Amino acid sequence: MPILLWFGLLGTPFAWFLQHIVGLTLTQAACSLPSRQWSVPVDPLTLAITVAATVIALLAGAAAIVAFVATRDAGHEIPGARVHFLATVGIVITPIILCIVLMSGVSVLVLPECHQS
Repeated sequence: MPILLWFGLLGTPFAWFLQHIVGLTLTQAACSLPSRQWSVPVDPLTLAITVAATVIALLAGAAAIVAFVATRDAGHEIPGARVHFLATVGIVITPIILCIVLMSGVSVLVLPECHQS
């Protein structure tokens, strides 16, 4: 149960973190003058990392739900109530961060690359 709980709580933020770091690296590699010679395929790699992050986020949300249901009858006992609370946090943050993952991935695919803001 502890591994399931921690994956349910931290899996979605970690998936977004990886997507963000990989996306930032891809953008820097595609848009900086010295590395333009490599012609980095930003769109296919962004699509792949977005799909992977989405799958991880959905699995983490499912793990949080399983931990929540398993501790639903914990009452006020400290270990069970703590697990139940952390599972609730995982359930709440999963859709929020999943939206961030999807918006980040779609924005790279839709908006032009290497555009000065």
